[in-house]
Amino acid sequence: MLFSRVLLLAILTLQGGDPVGAFAPSGVLTDSGREALVASNNNAKSSNAAAIDERHNYATASSSLSLSTVPTESEDFNISELLNKALKGDTEAASTVLDKIGAMRQEGAQEDMTNLLNTILGLTDAEKMPFWTKFRITSKLSKRSRLVSLHRVLNISTPAPSSDGEDTEEAKQDRRRRAVVVALRSIVNASDNEEEEQSKSTSKGLSISRIEKLARKDLKQNVSSEDMKSRIPEGLETPKYDVIAKRPTFEIREYESFSVCSVPMMKSRPDAATTDRKVSQPQLAGASSFGALAGYLFGKNEEQKAMKMTTPVLTTGEGDQKEMAFVLPSEYWDSGNADADADALSKAPSPLENSLVQLKKNEGGQRAVSMFGGFASSKEVEAKKKELLAKLASDSEWKPVDDAAVALAQYNDPFTPPWKRLSEVSVPVS
Repeated sequence: MLFSRVLLLAILTLQGGDPVGAFAPSGVLTDSGREALVASNNNAKSSNAAAIDERHNYATASSSLSLSTVPTESEDFNISELLNKALKGDTEAASTVLDKIGAMRQEGAQEDMTNLLNTILGLTDAEKMPFWTKFRITSKLSKRSRLVSLHRVLNISTPAPSSDGEDTEEAKQDRRRRAVVVALRSIVNASDNEEEEQSKSTSKGLSISRIEKLARKDLKQNVSSEDMKSRIPEGLETPKYDVIAKRPTFEIREYESFSVCSVPMMKSRPDAATTDRKVSQPQLAGASSFGALAGYLFGKNEEQKAMKMTTPVLTTGEGDQKEMAFVLPSEYWDSGNADADADALSKAPSPLENSLVQLKKNEGGQRAVSMFGGFASSKEVEAKKKELLAKLASDSEWKPVDDAAVALAQYNDPFTPPWKRLSEVSVPVS
C-alpha cells in the first residue's frame, strides 16, 4: 500500500500534478487528489498525443479494411471502452466482445473479425507508452497500464509456429489475434482456484494483472504435478492408470487397456468434405486429421452415432508413419474380463469408407510420462522428448523399450490459455 502511494505521488509529480492533499491520512485518495490525478491525466494527453496517433495508425495499417467496418460507438459498441472494462475483470464487457467475434465468425465475416482483432492489437501493441506503465502495479489505476499488461500477456501466450516451415508476418499476426481471444476468454472463464483470488477483488472476473501473474508463474514452470493434472478438462473420460514410481521430472504409470480411433496424418482423404468435421482453426498443424477424427466421433460414421468427447488427443510416429488418435468412450474398452467384453471395440460404430479412420485397441502397460504446460509447438515437443529420454538413460531402474516411439498427449482445446494447458510426452518402459 505504501509503495502504491509513493508510486502514484511520483506519477502525479512527473506529470505536473500537485501531490499535496492527494491522500487522506487513511491512505484513501481524496477529492482533491482525484482532481489532481484527472488534471495530470489531461496534461498527459497532450504530451502523449504522438503515442495515441501511433496506436491509431497501427490499428489502421494492420488491416486491409477501414476501421469504419468495425462497429462504432453509435452502435453501442465502443471497443476501446469495452476492452478497458474487460481488462479490469468485467466479464460482461469481455463476453460482449467475444460474442461479437463469435457472431462475425458464424456469419462468415472473416475480414470484419480480423479487422476488429487488429483494432484491439493496435490499442495494445503501441510502441510509445509512458515509462510508468511498465510497473505492473499501475494497471489497477491506469487504462494505458492495463493495455501494456495485455501486451505482456500476449507476448507470453502467443504460440510459436506449429511447424518448422516458413513463418510469415501474417501468420505471426494471426497467432497474436488468437491470443487476444484466449486472453478475453480467460477473463470470463476463471477456474475454481482462481475464484478464491477473485474474491479479493470487486471484479467479477479475472483482471488482466491477475492473468499476467498466472502466465508468469507458468512461464517459470513453478507448477506441481498435482497442479498440472488439475488442468485436465472436467467431465471428459481419459485412460485410467496408476502411478507406480516418481522422479523429479517424470513419473512411471501403469495404464489399463483402452481403445482409440486413429488416422494417418500424412495421407489425404478423397472425401474429406463428407467425412470430416469442420474445424474453427483449419490453418493449425494437424487440423485436417483432427477434423477427420472429430467427424467420426460426432456422428459421421456408418451408424450416424454421435459419441462423447474424450481426452487427450494422441500423436505418435514420425514422417509417413505419423498418426493422430482420439480415445474412444470407455464403453468400447476391454475391462480385462474376457468373457464379458472381449469384443467391446467391435461394438463401436464403423468408420465411413475413405475416411481413413481406423479403430484400434491400446494394450496400456508401463510408460514414463513427462508433463508440461504452454503450447506444444514442434520445437517444444522435440525438446521435451530429448529431455525425457536423457533422464531415462541415466535412471538405474527404468529404461525405454527398444525402438519404441515417443507419444505426445494434448488435453486442451486450442483456445485454452498456455497457463491452463497440459501436454505430455511418454514412452513405453520396462
